[in-house]
Amino acid sequence: MALDIGWFWAFLVAFVRASGLALVAPVFGSRLVPAPIRVGLSAVMALALAPVIQPHIGAPPTEWIALLARLVLEALIGLAMGYGVSLIIGAAVMAGEVLDTMMGFNLMQVLNPVASFPTTLLAQFHYMLAMTLFALVNGHYWLLLALARSFEAGAGLGGLSGWADGSLATATRLGGEVMMLCVQIAAPAGGVLLVVDGAMAAVSRAAPQIPVWLIGMPAKIAVGVVALGASLPALVGMSTRMTELSVRYLENILRLLGV
Repeated sequence: MALDIGWFWAFLVAFVRASGLALVAPVFGSRLVPAPIRVGLSAVMALALAPVIQPHIGAPPTEWIALLARLVLEALIGLAMGYGVSLIIGAAVMAGEVLDTMMGFNLMQVLNPVASFPTTLLAQFHYMLAMTLFALVNGHYWLLLALARSFEAGAGLGGLSGWADGSLATATRLGGEVMMLCVQIAAPAGGVLLVVDGAMAAVSRAAPQIPVWLIGMPAKIAVGVVALGASLPALVGMSTRMTELSVRYLENILRLLGV
């Protein structure tokens, strides 16, 4: 039985791009997902996509340098798709870090079982909650759909001529949207904590002999926890916002690829 070179090349291209996506994308790139599972998932996606994308991929390069350059390019495309969505989910981590600083939890570093970096208490809580809500609103489905559609352009070395022109604008816009999302997530509880800080400062100014900061810190933590619990229903709307930003970012990536 002869090996279909065109099918194998399509499978290899899809496998490399899917591996880059699975390495850093939310849900798929979690530390809780073992490396063999990620490789197997990438292989399954490549097997499903290979027959469909074979007409768009073209013939494999005949030289090793061109072949390796194409595979590196495919990995970079997958990484760009997954990492941008991870940055959007990271807005929840930034909001948690802000609240941890305001409540005095910023010195408490705990190991994050999902990501590869240590986080503070509320940052880890926000991250895991954002990941759960992202999966519940089918954010992973849009990732897989964008991966499948990204092959429609047959994006090789010559298909990315507009990438350099639009990538900086896309990255700048994404950074601004992530910062705005971070502010929106942290605003309810953060606003209450600012009022508490103002009240403690006023009491300290009126009665300097009272160690108000030492006495008020437990009360500040309690008020912060209550405010955080009251603001949790708003995070459902923020998860929808995260999904919308992720879909918009993936559409920009597909537009840069020429889809």
